[in-house]
Amino acid sequence: MDTVCACLVVLCVLALTCRAVPVNVRAFTAINDRPIIGIAAQETAPNTTYGDTYIPATYVKYLESAGARVVPVLAGEPESYYNDLFSKINGVLFPGGGVSLTESQYARTGRIMYNLTLQAAARGDLFPLWGTCLGFQLLNTITAGKNLLQATDADNLTMPLQFSPDYTNSRLFGKVPKDVYQYLAHESVTQNEHQYGMLLEVFQKHKELYNFYHVLSTNVGRKGKRFVSTFEAFKYPIYGVQWHPEKNAFNWNPHYVINHDDHAIRVAQYFANFFVDEARKSGHRFQSAQDEAMALIDNYTLHYFPDGTFYENYYFNFTRRA
Repeated sequence: MDTVCACLVVLCVLALTCRAVPVNVRAFTAINDRPIIGIAAQETAPNTTYGDTYIPATYVKYLESAGARVVPVLAGEPESYYNDLFSKINGVLFPGGGVSLTESQYARTGRIMYNLTLQAAARGDLFPLWGTCLGFQLLNTITAGKNLLQATDADNLTMPLQFSPDYTNSRLFGKVPKDVYQYLAHESVTQNEHQYGMLLEVFQKHKELYNFYHVLSTNVGRKGKRFVSTFEAFKYPIYGVQWHPEKNAFNWNPHYVINHDDHAIRVAQYFANFFVDEARKSGHRFQSAQDEAMALIDNYTLHYFPDGTFYENYYFNFTRRA
């Protein structure tokens, strides 16, 4: 019996040792001063004049302003492409846009990178994800396993955040400077551009969401619907905002109500700096400087639209460069 008991104890210890445990996000420090972050491309349909997919330049500039370089995460590629790219870059940003959260190639990219991030965390390998607007909605949809969005009527609406009581008990806001907090809490510095969102009451009814994400702020749309506006995963380096920090400094379309004052720019820079600092904790590397150089978004053509919208986009095709 003693031998049997001893064997059982050994097996239990081995089981506990081998169990996948999320990485301790707070314990990581910067190890990489050359961070490279991927931005997910999304479909341009129905208008494919310039390419099948695109990435708005605002997100590229946003990350570069904090000291990162950018690689496009192309859509419609074989899964081996994403596995390989994941091993070389230091994070992924899912930008805003207007494609399906379940059926698009953008959504497929999101699911693959999300699963790779969780798998990496189980190995003690930190790899951060960030979702903005549509990207935030994508993170909700992937985690919940279905699209739970409802109408919010928060299109072209700029407002302050309404912080959760425990917002300081977070990585994203735990060390927020006093001035940035004051701007976020009391000034219209967060630009919303969405008709749908994750209603707080819906979020709280789904344990897949409330057990996974820490709600850091909410907001109310024009029709009185309270939606989640900022969150971070409890145990993973995953962050999401329903609003657009990149627009404050880099979107000059006069049809949008965007705050461009110095306080709004300070806010935008805080979030860019935070996410790039998270990417600096990733030790992923390209195999050579040449491999790195050929992957950067600088290899692609930037299209500028001088039609009064001031849009700048990078366009791609599914199987070849634009």
